Amino acid sequence: MHKAPQGRSRWTLASLAEALPWLKERSLACVWKTLKRLALVYKRGRESIHSPDPDYDLKLAYIEAAKAQSFASDGQVVLLYQDELTYYRRPSLARAYAAQGQKEPKAALGLSSNKKRRISASLNWQTGAVFAQQLHRFGVVQLKRYYQRLEAAYPLAQRIYLVQDNWPVHRHPELLDFFLTSRIQPLFLPTYAPWTNPTEKVWLRLKQELLHLHPFEDDWLGLQNAVQTWLEQWLSGSKTLLHSVGLTPY
Repeated sequence: MHKAPQGRSRWTLASLAEALPWLKERSLACVWKTLKRLALVYKRGRESIHSPDPDYDLKLAYIEAAKAQSFASDGQVVLLYQDELTYYRRPSLARAYAAQGQKEPKAALGLSSNKKRRISASLNWQTGAVFAQQLHRFGVVQLKRYYQRLEAAYPLAQRIYLVQDNWPVHRHPELLDFFLTSRIQPLFLPTYAPWTNPTEKVWLRLKQELLHLHPFEDDWLGLQNAVQTWLEQWLSGSKTLLHSVGLTPY
């Protein structure tokens, strides 16, 4: 459709009728019915972002080539998608089943101050194994230790491709120096392209199954333990998880 009239970001039935001579003398109900016949409906928008990275296709091609290496290497080459997430003591709002009527599902906020926790996780694109750690924060020092533990978790791998986003800490000189002497080789995703990292859907599943409307209220330690238990269920790999993040068709 054309741009909305000056001073507005969206069309209304009245402004559409004003802009289209053949609808000008019609009632708003008639305008609505006409739009419906034309398959034009009033619906919720969706957040959208387009990666500006000029090397978008090239970076994804490098990742696909690394996947091919790992697929043919019999475990000597591994490819992992890595990402971080922050979660909070207070539950996030979401839809849930409840009885009809005026009472909605409640997100109990508790009485203590809100707290946050960081998770770093690496998803094996072939097995669905998730190697995760949660801490108060992930800076350069904490990430370096995490990478060392990650490397130790794959003792038979000669090379570990680690696919990451462009968070500045990932490119810190100290971490890049560490990679030079380790079996880990970072591969960076296109900028502003979270849809290219399947680990984002691991976080989505964590939110859907645990963090949305969680019942822990002020039991901050209980929530942390529940998150840890959730993460550890994927430690040995899962075809179900691979399917839910879009890495396998079934």
